[in-house]
Amino acid sequence: MIVVWLVLALSALLHWLYRVNKDYHVLSLFAKRIRSKDGTPMELIAPTPKGKSIFGNTFDLYGRDHAGVFNHSRERAAQMGTSYIEYSFGTAIYNIIDAETAENVMNHPNLITKGLVYNFLHPFLRTGLLTSTGKKWHARRKMLTPTFHFNILNQFQEIFKTESQKFLQQFEGQDDITVCLHDVIPRFTLNSICETAMGVKLDEMAEKGDRYRENFGQIEECFIRRLSNPLFWGDKLFNIFAAKDYAAALDVVHGFSSEIIAKRRVLLKDELDKSPSTQTADDDGFVSKKRFAMLDTLIHAEKDGLIDHIGICEEVDTLMFEGYDTTSIGLIFGLMNMSLYPDKQELCFQEIQEHIDDDLGNLDVSQLNKLKYLEYFMKETMRLFPSVPIMGREAVQETELANGLILPKGAQITLHVFDIHRNTKYWDSPEEFRPERFLPENVLDRHTYAYVPFSAGQRNCIGQKYAMQEMKTLMVVLLKQFRVVKAINPQKIVFHMGITLRTRNKIRVKLVRRNFGFYTGIVCLQNRLLEISVISWLRHLRGCGCLKMLFLWLVGASIVLLRWIYRLNRNYCILGFFAKRIRTRNGQPPESIAPFVKGSTIFANSFDLYGKDHSGIFEHSRDCAKILGRSYVEYAMGTAIYNVIDADNAEHVLNDPNLINKGMVYYFLHPFLRTGLLTSTGKKWHARRKMLTPTFHFNILNQFQDILITESLKFLQQFKDKDEAIISLNEVIPRFTLNSICETSMGVKLDEMAEKGDRYRANFSQIEECFIRRMSNPLLWSDTLFKMFAEKDYAAALDVVHGFSSEIIAKRRDQLNDDMDDRRNTQAADDELFTTKKRFAMLDTLIRAEKDGLIDHIGICEEVDTLMFEGYDTTSIGLIFGLMNMSLYPDEQEKCFKEIQAHIDDELNNLDIGQLNKLKNLEYFIKETMRLYPSVPAIGREATRETELANGLIFPKGSQLAVHIFDIHRNPEYWDAPEEFRPERFLPENSQSRHTYAYIPFSAGQRNCIGQKFAMQEMKTLMVAVLKQFQILPQTDPKSIVFQTGLTLRTQKQIHVKLLRRK
Repeated sequence: MIVVWLVLALSALLHWLYRVNKDYHVLSLFAKRIRSKDGTPMELIAPTPKGKSIFGNTFDLYGRDHAGVFNHSRERAAQMGTSYIEYSFGTAIYNIIDAETAENVMNHPNLITKGLVYNFLHPFLRTGLLTSTGKKWHARRKMLTPTFHFNILNQFQEIFKTESQKFLQQFEGQDDITVCLHDVIPRFTLNSICETAMGVKLDEMAEKGDRYRENFGQIEECFIRRLSNPLFWGDKLFNIFAAKDYAAALDVVHGFSSEIIAKRRVLLKDELDKSPSTQTADDDGFVSKKRFAMLDTLIHAEKDGLIDHIGICEEVDTLMFEGYDTTSIGLIFGLMNMSLYPDKQELCFQEIQEHIDDDLGNLDVSQLNKLKYLEYFMKETMRLFPSVPIMGREAVQETELANGLILPKGAQITLHVFDIHRNTKYWDSPEEFRPERFLPENVLDRHTYAYVPFSAGQRNCIGQKYAMQEMKTLMVVLLKQFRVVKAINPQKIVFHMGITLRTRNKIRVKLVRRNFGFYTGIVCLQNRLLEISVISWLRHLRGCGCLKMLFLWLVGASIVLLRWIYRLNRNYCILGFFAKRIRTRNGQPPESIAPFVKGSTIFANSFDLYGKDHSGIFEHSRDCAKILGRSYVEYAMGTAIYNVIDADNAEHVLNDPNLINKGMVYYFLHPFLRTGLLTSTGKKWHARRKMLTPTFHFNILNQFQDILITESLKFLQQFKDKDEAIISLNEVIPRFTLNSICETSMGVKLDEMAEKGDRYRANFSQIEECFIRRMSNPLLWSDTLFKMFAEKDYAAALDVVHGFSSEIIAKRRDQLNDDMDDRRNTQAADDELFTTKKRFAMLDTLIRAEKDGLIDHIGICEEVDTLMFEGYDTTSIGLIFGLMNMSLYPDEQEKCFKEIQAHIDDELNNLDIGQLNKLKNLEYFIKETMRLYPSVPAIGREATRETELANGLIFPKGSQLAVHIFDIHRNPEYWDAPEEFRPERFLPENSQSRHTYAYIPFSAGQRNCIGQKFAMQEMKTLMVAVLKQFQILPQTDPKSIVFQTGLTLRTQKQIHVKLLRRK
């Protein structure tokens, strides 16, 4: 009976849900459906795309990165071809990609309220002009619209001109420079909006302005997080679980705007105090001839009781955001397009030359209005790259549109400006850049709402004329002085979702001063005039004819010398101590392929590292990579240095037969390693490489596995009887790796030499200090000066490390002699000593080669020092960061642990290479660790002769090439969201299309690391042993890690983890 009742109840429930589903999208949490006026099937007017899950479109954006969120709408528009409907989290969403419907929505009286996503901005903007609605919006709109009147914009023009000239001052004295527009343009637009609309100069608040812009990025991150996670659409869940993450950023931006308001209040009070005595008490303090600011209107309205202090804060936050961020997007893409279309740039320049004086004396609003082609250029830029790619509205009551759709109360309308602007219905070849589209004759037949970069209708942007005036002014001032040259491939631009239009990679252009070609003539003319002036002066001298002649000779010699230096500077960077310049095959400027870094002194880059601490040296290369965004050139101490941060160039460098020699910095290791496998070159390197490569053969690595297991278990014995322990990985891991390399490759146990091993590691750091000291001080690059002034400081440390390796060699010789004596009675005289079944060591090969006359004792010492350094130090870095990541990513740790449990016995009896190779998740985990934290963050090569790369650069003999592995591994061209830890990047399907040289932790090409399989084997073995017994918990905040330069990757502070014994 109960079963029957349950069946009946279930049937009734299903029948009810079926009927309800006609009016509500049940699986989208009962989102009320959009219907048609006349019953026409919805698919004929606005189709609904299939959702990612059974819950309609609720989770379509969940889990996507910023680019994925942006591309979702683009893909939908391309797929559907018409405006479409989605149902998500109890809400119907009408996505508009056509101008007709956009016009209807933007002018409908029931659709004046901004959409749901604008609620996500309330913590930042509260309910200012952008986000408010109803009476409040009407009142604020009425109050603020007059502040952008033509007469007031005229007053702002002088500020725009001054700020534009200040913008160019940062390039003073430079004839060409590659600039990152995302770094310099937002600073300009923030300064401009603060001085015009707020009436406050940021000169004394520059640092606070930079902090405002930095923290604005955090607020945008919050916006995207809420947008892509429907669970955070509601304020309650967001406030409980996520709001605290952005509280600090909000405090910074609100504090900045509050300080702006306070400053303007003080300035106004001062102006009122100084106003003429003829002004009556009832007169406005705002009608003086002083420059007017929008903020003055708000303060005036506060006096009249029309707004309170919170209201002023709302509008200041809104105007600062809209006035600085959206305009900067237009300028960034505008300047990018100038660089990409030089013919269009030339038309703009010729028009500017015709209407604007060179001293900018007539650069007012009326002259700007004459620059029609520049206006068309900016409009076409904003068509392709609208600052606000989407806008939203919400139906406050049931609303019927002109196309017959009836939207239920609460329905969301998303206007996809980006897609409307590229809709083939209104724009032929929409992806092409054609400013001529906006000629009057070409605009006549186009739908008015096909171009809405500033929105349209009732809620259009009140500051659109202000924005165009600001953008055109900067363009005029900049084009007067510079040509804008291409420095980015537009096809590599990846758009991101944000509050405004964002890109993953920063956009760069090169500025080339227009009068650069006449510089030589000007210099010569100045010299000639100087010569004439001096001669004229001397004619008035009386007597002392010898002095006159001597003076003339000195002037003449100076002119000849300057002319010679000028001509020589074309081929040599004179101030870089006559470093021979890199040139190109076809004569194009080398800077167009690889930009040149401006040095910190007049001596080019010679002293860029001087005086920097260890972290400063490391960050120098990171900063250059971020600023320039591509491989770049430096000139220092008579040497050209090509810094490679892309995989294509890395591949060419690491495989070029002329670039087999290690770079100059490796010379700094000669006192330590002499010329072993790492530092040698030519025939010696080839012979040593051929000799040592077989010592890492698969069969030999199999023999090593028992040692690695034993050492791993010994490592864990120090935590015996402890259920939990907090450990410094920098202290315990290097001891493990040194023991392992000595017992495997050297055949010597360190049990009785533990103290000496600790001394070896302690003195090793002194040698590293020597390396950094030489690298940062160019005066010590020379061996002669180093030996005179610094070598003695490190002699004691060298004695210790060389003494330790010599003792290792001596011990192994004794062991081999003992083995020979033991077997002498049973082994024939002609038998090889090394064919026994005893465990094989790399050092045995060297001793055998010594017997054959292929190497001497010094050579053995060189290779032992090299193998011990590389085998102990680099592997320890991988293990330290690997265990740290295990602690930071518990879900990945659990995945590795389950895989280990599935393949490895608890006693580790079957822990051989065959089983290790089955641990794929662990392998991906370690690879991702080495991507983010490569043991050797940079490697170097030297050109032994003039060498040409595939990109057309020609390097003179002696050029240095630094391959920055750290930056290649984090280059967004090859890795999406490169700072994130994602082991799945190394799944076969995710690796196939990636550039082979985008991941080179063991170097690559001819001089790749012969011990990379040994290193992976050692790291995996210890990881297995540790994870079998312990969980690894975090003790170090990864954000607090400060990297330092060294022989390998270093950190300022030691890294700790907590081991918790598994029950």
